Amino acid sequence: MFKLHYTPLFILLLMVTYIAKADIVDTWQFTHQEQQSVSLQIASQLRCPQCQNQNLLESNAPTAVSMRHQVYKMVAEGKTEAEILAFMTERYGDFVLYNPPLRIGTLVLWLSPFIAFILIIILIYYRYKSSLPKIKRHYQDVITQPASPQCQLSKQLTSELPFKVSQNSGSWLLSPISLNFTLLLLLFFTVSGYFLLPRFSENYKEYQRTADPLYLLTPIQQQQSVLARLQDNIRKSPKNGELWAILGEYYLYQNNYEDALIAYGQALKYTGENAQLYSAIATVLYYQSGQQMTEMTVKMIDKSLSIDKNEVTALMLLASDAFMNANYEKAISLWQQLLDSNNDRVNRSQLIEAINMANTMKNNR
Repeated sequence: MFKLHYTPLFILLLMVTYIAKADIVDTWQFTHQEQQSVSLQIASQLRCPQCQNQNLLESNAPTAVSMRHQVYKMVAEGKTEAEILAFMTERYGDFVLYNPPLRIGTLVLWLSPFIAFILIIILIYYRYKSSLPKIKRHYQDVITQPASPQCQLSKQLTSELPFKVSQNSGSWLLSPISLNFTLLLLLFFTVSGYFLLPRFSENYKEYQRTADPLYLLTPIQQQQSVLARLQDNIRKSPKNGELWAILGEYYLYQNNYEDALIAYGQALKYTGENAQLYSAIATVLYYQSGQQMTEMTVKMIDKSLSIDKNEVTALMLLASDAFMNANYEKAISLWQQLLDSNNDRVNRSQLIEAINMANTMKNNR
């Protein structure tokens, strides 16, 4: 009885050890802070082959230390994250990755936690089902069996005690049903508790990051990849004006004004007269001329406003130019016009701040 009484508590103490986490102190000297951040971020994605589900930063096993230093060394040599992960995978297999690619060879790694949980539930269910008839027969035998003189004397002595001992307490402790139910609850709270830990949130964010097909690319490579995909879509739908407009916006943000004008021109060709496209072309011309209102820029703005007098980009461009040239009255008037338009594209709080700043600048002249 003593062992059964403390068994659930003992199991609980064992199962809650998942919250324990230890960090090691490494003596590796990094050249600069960015190198350290990149190295630690990559090492945290790799699993120690010798340990119990610990990454390279959490383990001080010789294998983990060797792998961790190999990562640091490759980062110092200028290797990219993709190259380091490929090297480690080739050397240690897909098991070394916390997020291995889903294929037949790694299917066991992905499904094993769910299979184990289901098997435990099935085992508990069949154990409960098999023990239930025995328990019923036991209690039936106890009820139907005539009480011996010794049993009657024992009951009489028990009833005369000042503090009665509950007859159900012993049966509860010895009941397989109660014990199985307790274990099932502990398992449920253990699994649920993991999802409440910060570590799960961090791992999930890392999974989302690595799920992005472009995450291994540098910012420049990502931009090139986005551009390549956009160009491929345009090749498939060359008369899609919306795709041409997106391409023009991409070139504008890259300060590639010539290509931006070509892309916006194609968008205008396939969509027809469009206030937003005219204002976008005006924006390209404005920055191409060094933020000067050229004749062609004004012409594009006029075309845009003739279609939509409250076109946001056109009015914002005029207001910004007026503010830069200390024409605060005009800037305030244009920003107020945008506020009055109640357009969803307008950031009202920013416009109000801009108007207040313009009023301050005007009063201080």
